[in-house]
Amino acid sequence: MKEITNNKRINLNYGQPTFDDDTLLLEENAEIVEMKKQYMAKQRMLKVKGALLPYIREGSKIVVYDKSTEVYRIRIPFALRKDDTVRISAKSEQAAYDKMYIYLFGDDQYTVRTLFKKVLEIKEQDPDTSSLTVTRYRQIWNKYYENAKISDVPLTEVKASDIKAFFKTITGGRTITRKNFVNIKSIFNVVYDVAVDNDIVTSNISRNLSCKDLKFKAVDNSNTRYTDEDREKILAYLDNLPEKTGYDYGIELMFCLCARIGELRALRWTDVDFERHTISISREIILRKGEDGKNHFVEVNHTKGGEHGARVLPLSERAEKVLHELRSQKVVSDHVCCNLAGEPIDGNKFNKTLKKVTEEIGIPYLSSHKIRFWSVTALARATGGDIQTVMYAAGHVDKNTTLHYIRAVKSDVQTDKIKQCFG
Repeated sequence: MKEITNNKRINLNYGQPTFDDDTLLLEENAEIVEMKKQYMAKQRMLKVKGALLPYIREGSKIVVYDKSTEVYRIRIPFALRKDDTVRISAKSEQAAYDKMYIYLFGDDQYTVRTLFKKVLEIKEQDPDTSSLTVTRYRQIWNKYYENAKISDVPLTEVKASDIKAFFKTITGGRTITRKNFVNIKSIFNVVYDVAVDNDIVTSNISRNLSCKDLKFKAVDNSNTRYTDEDREKILAYLDNLPEKTGYDYGIELMFCLCARIGELRALRWTDVDFERHTISISREIILRKGEDGKNHFVEVNHTKGGEHGARVLPLSERAEKVLHELRSQKVVSDHVCCNLAGEPIDGNKFNKTLKKVTEEIGIPYLSSHKIRFWSVTALARATGGDIQTVMYAAGHVDKNTTLHYIRAVKSDVQTDKIKQCFG
């Protein structure tokens, strides 16, 4: 018969963060820290009770105090025994629960690496997550985290200062842009999200960490995009085509909406209300890995902004004209923009058609994303930079994304003023 006693060192910090002087970086006082410790201990106790109650006779206690040895004991039900251990013993009731928790649920030292694997599993199983998102996470991990020491430190031992030191290392010498850093930091953000959800830690110190003092590589802020003149040339060229394909109409329609290419491809005729002169944008087509391990395009009932990204937009005369022409086509399909087979247009073929058009009229080719960039900045200019209007029309959830477009408009204005000043 085997009994676990206090002779073996048990990590009683399992499931809670290590708190020391560095916690001051999180601006948490000692009282809050103690409350968090108590909360995590209570959660472990409740989980153990939940596991043992089906095996405890009514009126019996889970923890029994032995006065002769001055220890607290918990008997392990036969059905839950993993070895020949019969009971757990400890010097305090909470310690007994902590040790039973470890016995039942494991003493895994969760690290950034092990939890990142969990993140990938969650993302891959999430029907709303694109395969491109998972691929991007893997690429960032391989480049910045795979060989980093912090990746293998138990998460409960990682301090805010450790994360900050890691970030200072990868940003040292201004080697990466702020945008790249945000993507790198997102790994820590999602890892801690999973840790909080699973009661491994009580707060996401990565999201709470201030990074204002980090220095980044300067980037070209010229915001290359289609100009108003480019748009007019493209639309004029399309007007003069003797016969248009679904891709030609798609280009034309995209220049009349604040839509992403995935949203354009997913538009259905049920989204169009000719009486109210509106169109609903509430879904998109994304890449997702199938059971065969290959990426496939699938349509999901949401946009990139989730439930907050859905919007109903008014149709301009030009947009309605395009829609009526598309409606009169002989191709039968539920989708607004489709190929001859009635299937949604392909993103790559869309860009190939766009490239052919730009070459014909002699302007630089830019991808479909730059059409969206034009439409959002054009709206920002027309509304005087009204952030709420632009956010809604563009389907943005984060106002910082919208501000990126508004800054582009202000940059244009500032450039014009500088030219005027110096003749």
